[in-house]
Amino acid sequence: MLEIQQKGNMEKYIGLLKKSVLFDGIKEEELSALVHCLNGKIKTFESGETIFHEGTKYSVCAILLDGKAQMVQYDYMGNRSILSEIEPLQLFGESYSINNCEFPISIEASTQSTILLINSKNISTPCTQSCKFHILLINNLLKILSTNNMKLNTKLQCLSKRTTREKLLSYLSSQSQKHKSAEFEIPFDRQSLADYLCVERSAMSVEISKLCKDKIIEARKNKFKLLQNKT
Repeated sequence: MLEIQQKGNMEKYIGLLKKSVLFDGIKEEELSALVHCLNGKIKTFESGETIFHEGTKYSVCAILLDGKAQMVQYDYMGNRSILSEIEPLQLFGESYSINNCEFPISIEASTQSTILLINSKNISTPCTQSCKFHILLINNLLKILSTNNMKLNTKLQCLSKRTTREKLLSYLSSQSQKHKSAEFEIPFDRQSLADYLCVERSAMSVEISKLCKDKIIEARKNKFKLLQNKT
């Protein structure tokens, strides 16, 4: 069980939690009781600190309240791959904790981050008081699991490409569609983007420069623009 080091002021985050997909359709005045029913606790992690450790079982999952976090995996040689960037108010860790299995990945805070820890079984199993919003909570959980599967499919499409150039264009295209704009910001710096795409940073930087030279994209740090000429 994760040791709680900071309880925090729960009421401070109630209005924010209303925007989480997990609590969609639940009135703000009901949230305090619901979070209590889920045994909610607040904890803050420093940048680089591990929230969930690979190979460990947890009875809790979490919602990111502020900061940034990533799902990562290390191979035998210590090489790091980023599986996913965790977005604000996103639920994470639910698939493994609900099934009571070891986490096959680690989740790390990439900046100082505050999370809400909640008991996983209390999400999927109605409490003894038969809270009226538990059915809605379960429906929201199913939506989250479906969304996560779609995100995984998007990444698999990127990784299935043969070259670094193709992986980059596939990822940038998916981000453009997500933001519904040719101009957008990605949640990664260059090293993190390379880790996400499972490519060497130097080779990726060369390809970004080539794509800019060929007037296929414009790039400045984590800001990109897809140009009309993609030939």
